[in-house]
Amino acid sequence: MSKLKLMTIVGTRPEIIRLSEVIKKCDLYFDHTLVHTGQNYDYELNQVFFEDLSLRAPDFYLDAVGEDLGETIGNIIAKAYKLLSERKPDALLVLGDTNSCLSAIAAKRLHIPIFHMEAGNRCFDECLPEETNRRIVDHIADVNLCYSEHARRYLNFEGTARERTYVTGSPMAEVLHANLEQIRNS
Repeated sequence: MSKLKLMTIVGTRPEIIRLSEVIKKCDLYFDHTLVHTGQNYDYELNQVFFEDLSLRAPDFYLDAVGEDLGETIGNIIAKAYKLLSERKPDALLVLGDTNSCLSAIAAKRLHIPIFHMEAGNRCFDECLPEETNRRIVDHIADVNLCYSEHARRYLNFEGTARERTYVTGSPMAEVLHANLEQIRNS
């Protein structure tokens, strides 16, 4: 039997760090495609983390950064749509509330199931763009993977079906455990 095809899209240093151990497991258990949007595009905000966390290079770079925020968001969605259409994954995994997570909009249009890690987090400040991103991705995701029961309750209160929300905890414990010696030696 062939492995399920999973695509993970990242674009920022926090996503790379938090997903580092998840990416390694996805590489083992899925036909896994790793995509970087280019949202953080300089060495210190990108490549150094792949090296320090012993992560393989992404399969694709979307080079989505535009002249302004609107162009960048548009590029993320459009370029993700093109790649998702070509690769036809069985599911998309995104984490958090960055603009790169808005690639989920493309997956939704293509009827590709979306798994959203760090779902349900809320700061209740509508002026923050991350709050808008969170709400969009939470409500279009097919499966919301919450860090806490508190986050799950927010989603359920907002109308997300309980059977679409799961409390998984944060992947940071695994990241810290895997890198403890390196942290101690730094």
